[in-house]
Amino acid sequence: MLPQERAEKILTLGQAGWSVRAIADQLGHSPQTIRDYLNGRTTPGVPAPRPSLLTSPFADYCRQRFAEDSNLRPKALFNEVIELGFSGSRATFYRELRRRLLFPPGHRQSPTQQDLSGTSRLFVHAPGHAPVLPRPVVPITGETLISYLTRLALANHLTLTEVLTVLPSWFATKVSNRDDRAQHHMLIPATAGALHALAHLTRTTPVGLTHALPAFGITDTYGLVRATTACHRCTARRGIHQPVPVHLPAHHKVCTRHGIWLSDADHPHLDLAACPEIITAQYRANRLLRRYTPQQLTLAHQAATRIIPPWPASPAVIPLHWRHRLLTLQTTNHHRAIPTDHDIYTDAAIYPDAIELAAGILNPAAHNPARSNGETLRSEGRHQP
Repeated sequence: MLPQERAEKILTLGQAGWSVRAIADQLGHSPQTIRDYLNGRTTPGVPAPRPSLLTSPFADYCRQRFAEDSNLRPKALFNEVIELGFSGSRATFYRELRRRLLFPPGHRQSPTQQDLSGTSRLFVHAPGHAPVLPRPVVPITGETLISYLTRLALANHLTLTEVLTVLPSWFATKVSNRDDRAQHHMLIPATAGALHALAHLTRTTPVGLTHALPAFGITDTYGLVRATTACHRCTARRGIHQPVPVHLPAHHKVCTRHGIWLSDADHPHLDLAACPEIITAQYRANRLLRRYTPQQLTLAHQAATRIIPPWPASPAVIPLHWRHRLLTLQTTNHHRAIPTDHDIYTDAAIYPDAIELAAGILNPAAHNPARSNGETLRSEGRHQP
């Protein structure tokens, strides 16, 4: 942006009849700059708007990821969109998140940016004695640390505070954070000791705890995850009858073993027994990840949900349309007292269509109708006498 007095001089010379070239030579600016001011595309004293690098697909992707995991750190999300082709800097990305109001409600500073000074001396030393609890508890894959410790305390008729008392202070620091997957550099040195202390207390193996609890892993190794609750039928088989908060891969929408739609956190699950095509769609999504990254699949799935036709083209295709699937899900889950207008019904109903379209978006050549028809005609021609 030019100084206001210089911009006003351009307008004055233009009104006096000077040509664009003459004004450019006189003031030493490019002809395009002169044209922008003379044509009104640039206003004196008003900076020209910068084109947003966070285009609508990227913005929608960020909005969905924050909805799936409210503890998602902007730093991790920035790495995801970079892999999808975002060309801006980290500062530009953060500025666009603020400008578009994409941060989830209640979002605050991530645990990795919190001040943990003075805590290292607390969790380096384990308690002097190493007790063993009489009732071990098996962790659920992806379970949050505070959920596991709470279940462990209840199984042994203790309080969470009493369990934390006999564990290194690493655990008290970890569970106080919003996202126990974040690995602060001051906590990492004591992680191995904390892991073995918990394994000894619960009579489990460190390998099993590391595999099940994200708190003991490195955040990046879990890729795209979303917050949800474990399949209630899977947990019921282990005698657990309360919801277990977990972090699962972002594409994992269905428990294929029990046919349960795994909604986002704090939302009820759905029984998919009457709609096996939704379960089949989950298997197809798993196969797509053999060729594409989770970020690509998530972005394609999001684009597909926007182009699914809201109504069937003709009455003949109603049984194959997602609206029919929606009614089936509402009917079969009516006994669970889930409001019929809940978004989870629509999310589950359109899932097979969305995965079908997402596959076409990821690989247009393999889903080109013209190409398929041409191959069919050529094939029929070879068999004609």
